[in-house]
Amino acid sequence: MKKSFSILRVLILITLISTVFLSACSKSNDGNTSSSNNSEANAPANEASAPEELKLKVVIPHFGGDPTGTLIQQQYETEIEAYMGTKVSIEWTRIPWGEYREKTQIMLTSSDIPDVMLVLGNDNIVKYGEQGLFLDLNKYIDQEENYKTFVDATENKEQYLMTENNQLFAFYDGYSNPSDVEPSQYAAAYRLDVFEKNNIKVPATQEEMYAAAKQLKALYPDSYPIGQSEQYLGYDGILNANHTSSGIYWNGTQYVYGPTEDAYKEGLMFLNKLYSEKLIDPAFWSDEIDQAKPKATSGKTFIYPQLWSGYVADFNANKEAGVTWTLAMTADNPTYGKAWKYDSEPKGKGLRNGAGLVISAKTKHPEQVVKLLDYQYSDQMIELLMWGIEGKSYEVKDGQKQYLPALKSAPDFVDQLAKMGVSASMSTRPGIVFTPQERIAVYTSIPDVLFYHDGKAQLENYYMASNNYGGSESISPNDRAPKVMLSKDETDEVANTMTPIDTYVKESAVKFIKGEMGFDQWDNYLDTIKKMGDLQAILDLQNSKVKK
Repeated sequence: MKKSFSILRVLILITLISTVFLSACSKSNDGNTSSSNNSEANAPANEASAPEELKLKVVIPHFGGDPTGTLIQQQYETEIEAYMGTKVSIEWTRIPWGEYREKTQIMLTSSDIPDVMLVLGNDNIVKYGEQGLFLDLNKYIDQEENYKTFVDATENKEQYLMTENNQLFAFYDGYSNPSDVEPSQYAAAYRLDVFEKNNIKVPATQEEMYAAAKQLKALYPDSYPIGQSEQYLGYDGILNANHTSSGIYWNGTQYVYGPTEDAYKEGLMFLNKLYSEKLIDPAFWSDEIDQAKPKATSGKTFIYPQLWSGYVADFNANKEAGVTWTLAMTADNPTYGKAWKYDSEPKGKGLRNGAGLVISAKTKHPEQVVKLLDYQYSDQMIELLMWGIEGKSYEVKDGQKQYLPALKSAPDFVDQLAKMGVSASMSTRPGIVFTPQERIAVYTSIPDVLFYHDGKAQLENYYMASNNYGGSESISPNDRAPKVMLSKDETDEVANTMTPIDTYVKESAVKFIKGEMGFDQWDNYLDTIKKMGDLQAILDLQNSKVKK
């Protein structure tokens, strides 16, 4: 009798638990809606491991705009809960982008990390992953339906994304470019109103840039015609024109070290000529955009060999200054042909291993966290985060998405996107960033700016202009380099060898440009590099990783 009563009590208890669990699951879906009709969006979570409430601590960067409470962030949270089939509560910590690397490095070093965080640098991802700090995502690959699409689309994925032990520690930064457009965000810039006033030709070559700078210096002796907007960016623009680089790069055949090439030396000689004739700002090596903007709007700078294209809109928006800047393709060095664009973007889908979202190995519900992050790589979630909501931020016309004309024609178009929480604004980024960027959304989210080509400046989308006027020959081989990944020991070997060499090279570059080192010392410079470390061994290592 006693035994029968115990069995009955157990059965009643099981029934009660089942009733409560089913009721909780039902309530968690009540009132949740999704903008997508895809049945996957409403798929139930794994009931065996789904908690009644998924509580997460998340550390990510912010870029000036807070997505909290925005239309898209709210829709994101609604769709995530509908997809997960449970309530999701996230404790957000958003760190300003400029402080992010330093502050998160402290977290990693102390092993005090949240459930999810963005980690910068693949060396950090591999290092701390192998120490057991992060979840190995390859153990959950069967449930990563969306992320796996990006993994499989990434060239040489086994080496580029996985460790030697076949571990995958991050949801890496993804991109989707469903077009044939391969643009760059960077270009040369010229003070068009001053060029036109003085009948000076807008340069197409380095020698024309030199001639224009000489004319401008004679007309405006208190100026330094050529300036810099971000450290080393203008210098890289000169090197791109010479088809070389300031470090190790892929030249289309193999990995080489740019600072030992004759093309690099010629770039320094050109910059030395500009410096010796006071045509280039003495602060060329230290200026950032905060120092550059006042010079660009006060008649102190008239030429940028290379800058982020969006800055010209800022220059021109200064109504008090009343200046007119135009973009143009990077000035060519005819010896080498068409100048390479800086950071030309690829077609299709893929991943970049420079940053990624990691999951703490101590998180309470790993399967659920993997499921949540994987959903951010779905087409419907990318569309929501990058474009917003159909009818409120974008429309579909002739089968193509485009931002609403009324929104696009507003004087503060990008700011309006940011206020709605559309990630293409690049300042307000909802979700757990980095989420994959749909590049067409980014390309079309910017206001048109002046772009100079074929003897005239006209309002154009600078992404499209850089694609249309550059052509395939302007794409640097390094931007399509074979994707390789080094082990921790190999990464340490590269760092130990290259850090002192790269430091010496940068210091020497400044000295060559300023004339503190003569070019008759070039052979001594090359010998010093050889003595500092086995550079060739590092190049051989990099090249050994390339699939034949």
